[in-house]
Parts: sequence; C-alpha cells; structure tokens
Amino acid sequence: MKIFFPKNFEPQKPIKIYDHHDIMVTFFCGTINPSQFNLVILRELGIIPLDWQLEKPIISKPELLQFSFKEGINIFIAIGKISFIIKKGSNYVDLQKIIIRFIDKFNNYNWQKIQLNIRRLMSLPGSKDNGEKFMREILLNSDKWDILGLKPVKMQVTFHYPFLQNPLLINITDIKVKTKENKIKSGLLFRGTFHYALELKSTINKINYLKLIINNFSKNIELFNTIIEKKFLV
Repeated sequence: MKIFFPKNFEPQKPIKIYDHHDIMVTFFCGTINPSQFNLVILRELGIIPLDWQLEKPIISKPELLQFSFKEGINIFIAIGKISFIIKKGSNYVDLQKIIIRFIDKFNNYNWQKIQLNIRRLMSLPGSKDNGEKFMREILLNSDKWDILGLKPVKMQVTFHYPFLQNPLLINITDIKVKTKENKIKSGLLFRGTFHYALELKSTINKINYLKLIINNFSKNIELFNTIIEKKFLV
C-alpha cells in the first residue's frame, strides 16, 4: 500500500531528520472483504466518532474501501486485510481507541497476523547524490559495489532483527525528491516493519494480545527511531 510523500518536501540544513512519520497498523484475515463494511456501520458500532468528518470522498471499489478523516487517520480495507494509518502530529490515542474498538466489535474474525509499519523521511543537504554516497561510503563503508568503474545509481539495504516477540525489518533507500522549485534534492527513506504472528493463539488470548500490541506500539516506534538515530546516523 502506497503512502504518499508530503507535498513540496524541502530538505533542511544542516543534516536533520525531517519531522514526518507515517505509521500504519495492518491486520490480516482471509475472510476480510470491503463489502462487509461502510461508514454507517462503523459509526453505529461506535468505532468511528459521530463528529468525525471526512477529509476526502470515500473510495469504494470491489477490492478496496478507503476512509480519510480530517483528524489525520485513514482506514484502508482490502481483500484479506485492514489498515489504519496515522501521520505524526495526529493523536496516537485516537488511533489506539479506534483499533481497539474495532477489535472488540469484530472479535469473530480469525486474525492471522499484525504488522506495524513506520516510515521516516530524512533529508540531506548538498548534492543530489548524497543519499547514495551516505549508503555506500558511510553505511556500508565499501568500494566493492563499483563494477567496471561504475557506481550504483540507486541503493537499498534491508536489516533483519529477529526479536523474539516481534521481528523487525528495517529498509533504507536513497531517494530523490523534487522541491516546489523543481530542484532535485537527496534524501534517505527509512521503513520499519514489526511482525506479530497470531496463528497459535486461541481467540480470547489473541484478542487480548492484539490489545496489548496496540496499547504499547509507541514503544516500537521509539525503538525504531532509536536504532536510526543511535546506530545508523552516528
């Protein structure tokens, strides 16, 4: 699922973490279908507050249902999964309440797994090639990627941390971003994914485990940011 970059992204100087996060929580279940949901149902069940207003018209297709609210929370329902998305600056507590109410009201679904996806955008000053330079010369610290005198024009690295309860994947990609003046700037995109398997848990334990994950997902966000700031950027 694509989460769009902020418009007119302008890299900061000196090197600075651009203060833009996207956080997406996705639940997977084979019997989920967009046709099973609509805004009226979600409001009647108390999942979506009655005073929340749509930021954009509802997108309704056989394979996708999308709600975008002015409060900064989006809901995507596709075949086999449902995702809740929030941008940094919006209220995390609102997101947690909505997800927990959803879990309570739809406790008949046999959830198979849950993913917490975090995206963080970092800008780099100077040359538009500084993202690739950071990846090759600082992060990987090697010239062996040059082939026949040519350097890679784009790089992507993935790290896997096998934490017992929630394995973490961190993907780092050098990116090019166009500013409002149509200038090309360099940047790094960090994406983290925490995986939680649910297959071996009973229904009651599964619901309680899901709530525990949601109530504590801020700790995962903190861990992800700490790894970036204390390990990759030092």
